[in-house]
Amino acid sequence: MSRSTSEIRAEVASLIEQAIALGPRKELRNTLVRALEIAKGNAPKELTQLHYDRVGRGARLADPVRPGLIMKSSKTGLKRWTYRTEVNGKQREMTLGHYPEMSVAEARDKWATLRSQRGRGERPDTKADISLEQLVDHYTTWASDNLRSWQANDRLLRQHLLPGREAVTLGELDIDHLSAPITAIQAKTPQQARKLRSAIAGVLTQARKGGLLPKGFAITPSMLPEVDTAKPRTWHPGTKDLRAFLEATTEMGDVGKALRLIALTGVRLREAVEMRWDEVEGNRWTIPAERMKANRPHVVILSDAAMAVLNAQRDQGSAFVFPSVSDPQRPRSADNVSHAWANKRDALGLAQQFTLHTLRKALSTWVAESGGTRDIRDRLTAHTVATGIDAHYNQAELTVPAAEWWQRWADHLVAVEVENVVLIGEGGT
Repeated sequence: MSRSTSEIRAEVASLIEQAIALGPRKELRNTLVRALEIAKGNAPKELTQLHYDRVGRGARLADPVRPGLIMKSSKTGLKRWTYRTEVNGKQREMTLGHYPEMSVAEARDKWATLRSQRGRGERPDTKADISLEQLVDHYTTWASDNLRSWQANDRLLRQHLLPGREAVTLGELDIDHLSAPITAIQAKTPQQARKLRSAIAGVLTQARKGGLLPKGFAITPSMLPEVDTAKPRTWHPGTKDLRAFLEATTEMGDVGKALRLIALTGVRLREAVEMRWDEVEGNRWTIPAERMKANRPHVVILSDAAMAVLNAQRDQGSAFVFPSVSDPQRPRSADNVSHAWANKRDALGLAQQFTLHTLRKALSTWVAESGGTRDIRDRLTAHTVATGIDAHYNQAELTVPAAEWWQRWADHLVAVEVENVVLIGEGGT
């Protein structure tokens, strides 16, 4: 007499229960428990690809058949396979790969391999234990030897990326860990957000080149959120700012005199710092093409106030007008002057937007508000649009009226310094 299927299943279940009662542990016990569930018809259903396709953003789905195999979806919808297990008495999680690049079948095969290794006492890839802070340290070590901006990058990473994420391991790392700090500062400081994104991309790139990333790690710099280009700055120093600047220059030696000349003439930093006596003839200063941004000579007609600055610098026995800041052995003299002003500006509590370049904007704005044409403004700031013969012609033609405007601007600054000017346009309005 043949036995029914239900009777066979019941007998098999009884035998499995007896086997479990013998006290097997770990992998063998788990296998028997799974077999008992099947025999009794209580086994959890196998998940299909459709189940994984439907995992929503920020959700997770654990495989009921394969302990520790989990799909996690980030807030941005990036899905990754993880394997959660116990190592040295502690729960740890490692990334297997990203979906759909790693298919359901491939993730299950990877899970089976790791479970088998664990059953043999083999430890998984230890690279998954590397922390985000260790990754940043590795990047900073490389950057300090290869990038001039390494200190700024390191500061951004430690100020915005690491807080609260220092101990996150590569096995746990999600794209949201890297994207969130960029998004957090994007609206307020897009320029810093772009720099932070670049630094984080550098961390990932150097980690990959250094062989620090575990197998299956699929986060790449291209996954980081893009940052919109910042709107052009419209700030320029107002009367009160210019007064504070002019007063500060009297306390800064040769640096201060160079800064004052920049304010009076509207030239760029390097053009003033590297000024030579052989470029000056009377009140006519010809800046050579190699020191000009447009690679064309620029003739400045020096105002009375500008000549006073030069006269105070004569008889120093140097080819340079500002010898203490124009040392040819110090090729970054312009940067040193810029840093000196930044330190003084911060000490005075002036706006950080008040860079030396904004002095050119102050000149151009004042001339425009005072009735100066676009041609005159371009002539004063060496922004002549014409090229070739037209450029030389336009510059020569406009030199006389430009000289008048340089003098008027200088007279305005003198009045500002002695507080004989009504405060207009404060805060760059």
